[in-house]
Amino acid sequence: MRAWLLALALAAPAAAQAPGQPSAVVDRSCDRACLIGHLRGYLQALGRRDPKALPVAADFMFTENDVAMPLGRGLWSSVSAIAPTGMEAADPVTGQAAWFGVVRENAVPAYLGLRIHVAGGRLDEVETVVVRREGLPLPFGDVDKVEHDPAFEEILPPERRRPRERLMAVADSYFSTVELNDGQVFAPFADDCARLENGISTTAATPGAGGSGNAAAIAGGCEAQFKLGIYRINKRVRERRFPLIDEERGIVVATGFFDHANGFDRYKLTDGREMKTALKWPNSISLLEAFRIRDGKIHRIEALFTYVPYFMHNPWAGRR
Repeated sequence: MRAWLLALALAAPAAAQAPGQPSAVVDRSCDRACLIGHLRGYLQALGRRDPKALPVAADFMFTENDVAMPLGRGLWSSVSAIAPTGMEAADPVTGQAAWFGVVRENAVPAYLGLRIHVAGGRLDEVETVVVRREGLPLPFGDVDKVEHDPAFEEILPPERRRPRERLMAVADSYFSTVELNDGQVFAPFADDCARLENGISTTAATPGAGGSGNAAAIAGGCEAQFKLGIYRINKRVRERRFPLIDEERGIVVATGFFDHANGFDRYKLTDGREMKTALKWPNSISLLEAFRIRDGKIHRIEALFTYVPYFMHNPWAGRR
């Protein structure tokens, strides 16, 4: 009997651990304020071009646009200014935080998407997406007029929240709607859903919303655009990851790739209008995207994305 009880006791922690999860124990030693503090500390060090000021773990890893490189390279060597404010999100359950905002490289504007992971009081992961104007058709808003929606900061009343598993499923359904977009909608959208892409509204025809790649010139609103099949060029949404979920605010931060095989250069919307592809060769875009979900529906979206080589791989996929 004693041997049986001992075996049961030893097996209990393993049984409490869900398959595929690294541990059944959630480390909440760094709460939201702590994570935001690390996030701001990173930005301060970046602004000073001083990577040595950061507390990094022995197994620290840093990427810029899906390329692993030593901390201090890439944007670190060219940054000249960082916006004092940005969209911030944090998840004490996973020890992750994210920032969406504006930077300048030798006075030239760019957008920065940033994800960090904190363990034992140290940074062990920093993933960045830097969006630069490189001559390819891409939404790129006026950096002096960017307004991050305050809804991302609002704490939802309990009745308007959803558990993290449901929040992740809703965010994933958005990507399933974008993938092979033929007019079928899998995601639940709020009637007033709005999306900001690289600092520009792509769901509302507001002043300054023109320019290449802006779907607002074709149709307004999130669901209406998907019902038209505007994004049919997205052959797949690959390596979907959801590292950060904030149940109180209804936020999911995701990463992934949109692959454009471009096997065709013309296609028709569901209303019969003909569209032309902007690029005529296979390409991918790497993204960092935040969803604000209220009452189980997508209410706000903020995305940063840039072109990368076709079928680019994310070094973080499968790491955590």
